[in-house]
Parts: sequence; structure tokens; C-alpha cells
Amino acid sequence: MSTTLLYALIMAIAQIVVTLISFFLGYQTDKINSGAWFGVMPLVVSIVVLFLGVKAVREEQEGKYLTYGKGVATGTLISLYSCLIGAAYTYIHFTYVNPNFQDYLIEASRVKWAAAGLQESQMEGAEKGVRMFTKPAIQSVFTVVVGMIFGVVLSLIIAAILKRNPPADNRAAA
Repeated sequence: MSTTLLYALIMAIAQIVVTLISFFLGYQTDKINSGAWFGVMPLVVSIVVLFLGVKAVREEQEGKYLTYGKGVATGTLISLYSCLIGAAYTYIHFTYVNPNFQDYLIEASRVKWAAAGLQESQMEGAEKGVRMFTKPAIQSVFTVVVGMIFGVVLSLIIAAILKRNPPADNRAAA
């Protein structure tokens, strides 16, 4: 198995574990309003796994060199594979594990909307939008899109940190 695929699997499994912990702690159900801080955990997982994955690819290279482009490509591929696996799990999670997520989110949102002074007709319109965008299939698409945006940005930064160009005489020979 390639290092890129290995780290993508590690990232996807870690993200799934974080999602399940969030669910079992109630941050996707009755404590949905108090678990916002837990939302940074997937970002932390992504940073750590991408850093380790790009570094592992660098260490595999002869001379332990890594160009900026190779680092960005590696991080982007890890993110892509992980996002695709994550999208499949997102669909499964919100279809079978937590099928009532929409209802919990709407209930929590209605409390916030009422506190902000929204009228019932405004809340009903907002609820339709929330219900549309929290369907499992839509959430799966967002998992890939948002995950890839973050993955590419993180890959750009991590590749800049980990790049180690070969000496000039090695580049001329290649």
C-alpha cells in the first residue's frame, strides 16, 4: 500500500472516530449547542495526519528530499482519498447512526432564532433551508468540497514547512 493511501486511511479512520465520539458525547444530539468547540477536532486531526503523511513521503525519497510541488501533491492526494472515504461514512452516519440529526439541529436552531427575535414565518423558512442542506447526501458532498478546500490549503502550508530541495548539482543531473 502506498504511503499516501495509508495516511488517507489513517485520516479517514481518525475522522470517523472523532465523529462517533461527538455523537456518543451528545454533541450531535441533546448537547448540540454546547459541542461547538468539538468542531475543531477534525481540523486538528487533518493537520497532524497531513504533516505526518507528507513527512513520511519525504523520508522515503532518496536523499530525503521533497520539492514543494511533491509536498502539495502528496497532501492533496491524502486529502482527496480521505474525503472520499469520509463522504461515504458521512452518508452512513447521518442515515443510520444519527438519522435524527436534522431534528436536533432544528430544535437547537429554533431556540437561537427565537432569542434573536425571528418571527415564526422566518423560522419556518430558515428550517426549510437547514433541512435541505443537512440531508445525508448533501452533507456527503459538502464533506468532499470543504475537506478538499481545507486539505489543499493545509497541504500548501505543510509542503512549505517540510520542503527540502536537493542540492543544485543533483537537480542539474536529473
